[in-house]
Amino acid sequence: MYEFTPFYKKDNLQIQSFIQFPRELLTGEEYKDLNPNAMLLYSVLIDRLDLSYKQICKKSKVQFYDAKGRMYVIFKREEIQEKLHIGRSAIDNAINSLKACNLIQEIKQGKNMPNIIYLGKTIGMIENEKLEKIRNAQNMQSGKFETNSHECIKSTVQNNKNNKYINNNYKGYQNKKVGYKGRTYPEGFLDSLYANNKFLVEKES
Repeated sequence: MYEFTPFYKKDNLQIQSFIQFPRELLTGEEYKDLNPNAMLLYSVLIDRLDLSYKQICKKSKVQFYDAKGRMYVIFKREEIQEKLHIGRSAIDNAINSLKACNLIQEIKQGKNMPNIIYLGKTIGMIENEKLEKIRNAQNMQSGKFETNSHECIKSTVQNNKNNKYINNNYKGYQNKKVGYKGRTYPEGFLDSLYANNKFLVEKES
């Protein structure tokens, strides 16, 4: 065994591997009955669940989700004991505590087969997902409004250009009162055609 070696202020702290530990398990009133073994077990199971997701990314033939798309892990009691360095009774107590808090569920597969373990989300995780859905819905509504506003602006600008073009041409008609190839028309004739959008102006050759 290596001798004790402390961290120094000059060191660049680098830990190669982490296990996620939800802070909520320490601070949440709903989880105050969880002992350290139960909290650590949940964190280890979350770490194992991450491997299940990676199997999907790798498109592995072995996938850890059921027909409803629910993710699960396979973790034998003996393996858990080895990982956490605690006895079987402590493991059973930790699992029962997590079940009481709706953090895990187990399904038996059959004789001599390990149980399927489903992990439940913490209350904080559930609330964060709800907030995220609300934000996404608001962003979609905001995006739709901005798109409509943009289209309205484009339409307004185009209408203004068209109106300006029409008004300028109309003033020309009023001043000239002259039609195709210098022909003259009775008073008000061009106005009536213009109003009905039937008059076509051709440049004099």
